[in-house]
Amino acid sequence: MIFLKKQSNFLFLLLLLLLPFSHVFAEKFTAHPPKKKVEPTVSIKDTLVSRIVKRIEMYSLTIKTDNNLVQRKIQMEPMLSALPEIERRLNAFTKRLAKKGDRMNLRSLNSGMIILKEMASQLKDYETTLSDYYMELSESNDSLKRISTDAILNSNITDSILNNQTQTVLKEAAVLDSAQKDMLGKISIVRNKNSVAALQTEDIMSEMTYLTTTAKKAMWEQEDNPLLQDNPSEYDQSFTEIIENAFTRSGKIISIFLRDKWDLMTMALFLFICISTWCFSNMRRVKKLPNATEVLEPIYFLRRSVLIGCIMAFFTYLPFFFANPQMSFLHVCELLRLLALSFLLFPYLSRSSKPMWIALCLIWVYYAMDDLLLEQAFEERWALVAAGVLLIFICLRIIFKKQTNFVKVQESPGTKALSIFSMTLGILSLVFNFTGRVTLAKIVGIAAVQSLVLGITLKVFSTMVLEAIYLQSEAYKASKFSDLINYNELQHRLRRVLWMIASVVWFIALLVNITLYDYSKELFIAFFETKRIIGNMTFTYESVAVFVLIIWVSSIISGIINFLFGQENSKNPKKKTRIGSMLLLIRLAIWSVGFVVAVAAAGIPMDRISIMIGALGVGIGFGLQNITNNLVSGIILAFERPIQVGDQIEIGDKAGVVDEIGVRSSKIKSSDGSHVIVPNGDLLSQHLTNWTKENSHKNVFFNINISYQSDMTLVKKIICETIEKDKGILAGTTPSVSVQAFADTAIQLKISFWVSDLSKANSLRSDIMLEVYRTLTEKGIRLPYTS
Repeated sequence: MIFLKKQSNFLFLLLLLLLPFSHVFAEKFTAHPPKKKVEPTVSIKDTLVSRIVKRIEMYSLTIKTDNNLVQRKIQMEPMLSALPEIERRLNAFTKRLAKKGDRMNLRSLNSGMIILKEMASQLKDYETTLSDYYMELSESNDSLKRISTDAILNSNITDSILNNQTQTVLKEAAVLDSAQKDMLGKISIVRNKNSVAALQTEDIMSEMTYLTTTAKKAMWEQEDNPLLQDNPSEYDQSFTEIIENAFTRSGKIISIFLRDKWDLMTMALFLFICISTWCFSNMRRVKKLPNATEVLEPIYFLRRSVLIGCIMAFFTYLPFFFANPQMSFLHVCELLRLLALSFLLFPYLSRSSKPMWIALCLIWVYYAMDDLLLEQAFEERWALVAAGVLLIFICLRIIFKKQTNFVKVQESPGTKALSIFSMTLGILSLVFNFTGRVTLAKIVGIAAVQSLVLGITLKVFSTMVLEAIYLQSEAYKASKFSDLINYNELQHRLRRVLWMIASVVWFIALLVNITLYDYSKELFIAFFETKRIIGNMTFTYESVAVFVLIIWVSSIISGIINFLFGQENSKNPKKKTRIGSMLLLIRLAIWSVGFVVAVAAAGIPMDRISIMIGALGVGIGFGLQNITNNLVSGIILAFERPIQVGDQIEIGDKAGVVDEIGVRSSKIKSSDGSHVIVPNGDLLSQHLTNWTKENSHKNVFFNINISYQSDMTLVKKIICETIEKDKGILAGTTPSVSVQAFADTAIQLKISFWVSDLSKANSLRSDIMLEVYRTLTEKGIRLPYTS
């Protein structure tokens, strides 16, 4: 106990000693409270605020742009409305193909293929649009995800205003993300429907291609009984019912065909308005001329009616705006064109030809209607016989008729050849019909009548083109540009070009009518695109054709420029034009550019060109020196311009007016009307006299003999006054009279004067000499003869 007591006292004393240092121990041993987890705060500094504001602005703009992208869903409405109609049409095609008894002829198959190709192209465009839209939305959705996961926008921003803005951006991004995902789902559904329709279209087209091939092979075989053994009871429908069904179906086909062709129709109508305005304007100007009746004498069809002529032209070129026009649409255009043609042509037909033309139009109408029929009827076959016999009779009348078929209008020399061709096809149509090949009979029959009618149509169309150009030439006859064009020369060149184009159009139409157009096009493409090898060089006829075509186009452009601005085609060939002297450079530039473009377009390697140029250089070194000399001389003539088109020159024993400065040679028109071809090298190497280098003035002189008994002062005065009265004398100049020699019986005088126009110098000299002789004789001055 005593020990414990001592210990307690000791502890008490120790505590008393440590009491002053208690605050030190208290600070050292006091336990710190646990740290709280504090959310990261953004220090609102100027640089950070600027970053947040810029990011909010950037994201807001992104959201606005992406929101506009989503709003483009309106463009899907036409697709959503068109796809059910396409599916309905495809199902109709499928049901029809499933009916084996529904015998689709070639025209029906061709019409169906055209519609299916249109739908396939439309579905392909839809797929392209949907794919692009889907990709844009996917990329936009990825950018929205970056906004939602942005660390700065998702942090705790102490500034209330910035915090509200960031929260707004995040909410808008979330809403837009949901809308985009919904739109992507809808696009996927539409794409699936579009893909199914595209596959179904390909399947139907494949089936119809097979049926078309089968039908083309079968039409050469006997389809039905021979005509004389045919039985009306074997046909299910009457001729009237078949015609009604054909017209109903043709109307639907035309509406379907033109449904998406309004852009092309608008372009065709715009061209029609331009042509009509041009023709009406020129006709109005010509009718105001004092000699309008005389000017309009060569015009036939446009004088009959400008509007109907333009309408006929419209329905002539309208089918060419479509890559593969449907046959029902073609027949409608041809019918309207035939009506306009009949109105224009009827007054110019001879009396005996008018009934033939009416009959030909009725035959054409029947064949066009029969071409649209999907079924066959007993009456149809006999109607084909009647139409064929009547067509043959008309062709025979045209061939053996001695009188002309037209009044005033010149008949085409190809009319009889065209009639023989149409008659041959008509005979074949009868043979095919009698032997049971009805499809072939219809195809050949429509080709026969169409060949004859189209030939006449193209003849009238070409004539109207020339008439329109003639009106332009006469309406603006006083203009400067019109002075450069000689219509008499132009019409011959244009007539050849127009007939070449008409021949090509006629041949293509024949291939379409006999259903060989697609087959011919495939052969044509295969022939030109097949690769061929000569040595180490690989080429195609397509590249060769492109090269030749571009060079040919270059030559045509060069020829057109030479024709428009060349001296020989000017209405005033004696008029000197400075632009004519630059024609050589312009034509060389066109040829050079054309050659470079042709090489590039044809894909000809430049190393081959280098080899060719090297070979050409060797040829020049050995045997083409003169040609090269003339070519280079032509270029020098174009730059130095010592002569110009229209200059009066003399070179050696040749003299005349420069008519053309060509690449190798130049053309000089002499006073006797002949054209002298002078190599360009001779124009530079020989002495050349240019009478009109600066102007067209010329000094003209002649000699006369005067009697010794005459008063020379009076004679001189009379001669000068007589010459000065002539208006052809150059103003400001005085005639010169000088004594040349004293002969045995007379004094020889030389009279010289200046004329303003070199081209009139000879005629003016002759007139003045006669006038001087008359005046001197009246004054009693004798002109003795001296040897």
